[in-house]
Amino acid sequence: MNKATYIIAAMILGFTMSAQAQSSKARTKFRPQYAAGEMQAANEMDSVQTMSQRQEVLATQTIPNPMVTLEPTIGYVSSTFTGIEGINGSSVDSVSRMQGGAGVLIGRGMWQFESGLLYSQRGGKLNINANDVVKAGIDITLTYIDLPVMARFSWPHSSRSHFFARGGAVVGFLTEANTEVTAPVNYMGATASNTASQDLKDSFNSTDVRLALGMGYDWKFARKMGLVVQADFQESLNKVNKEEILPGKDMFNMGLILSAGLSVKM
Repeated sequence: MNKATYIIAAMILGFTMSAQAQSSKARTKFRPQYAAGEMQAANEMDSVQTMSQRQEVLATQTIPNPMVTLEPTIGYVSSTFTGIEGINGSSVDSVSRMQGGAGVLIGRGMWQFESGLLYSQRGGKLNINANDVVKAGIDITLTYIDLPVMARFSWPHSSRSHFFARGGAVVGFLTEANTEVTAPVNYMGATASNTASQDLKDSFNSTDVRLALGMGYDWKFARKMGLVVQADFQESLNKVNKEEILPGKDMFNMGLILSAGLSVKM
């Protein structure tokens, strides 16, 4: 092999090594910043054996899992009263109310503590037989500021999209109690409805402690934000009325709440 052949071979080898170096440099330069976490997780997953251990490694390395999560929500409440059905032939109908506010989750992993502040309405419609012919309807709206004290269990992991269940108590502080009474009026052979409103806050207890059970789903569409939908059942543990309202009878709030909102990692 002559000298020219050696020179040409050396030049080809040099160009090849230079191209490989430039390619490696380009890949490093344009690699997304978040890839480091995934690469570290992949290396650590080689050293664990079970699927649960691998999920934990992947979750902690690649997804933010802060201590506090904020959940602003708005919801629909189907509410009624229990404990007073059948009094003098009366019945109680459910009514539509609303709820809105923000919840706060504290903790990491599958178990978290849940609290917050919610503007919450409860109530029901009483249909009362005044006599064999005349019937009156009393639509009651009770407005509370609710303070949840609950525990939440999430699976498979709270930092990823997941189902969750929760349970505990909700303490409601009464801010308003309004009634709207509708009664038929017979005037010159014609029947019409007469409606009157009244503030009865002093006739209801200032606090309402409710048992709360619910479940939902948190769908993550960004690294620190998700969409949360949930359904809850709540029922009073103490009566909500004083003796001025239906003496000798105990009224309890009961309601089903459907709500949706955002899940924001702080």
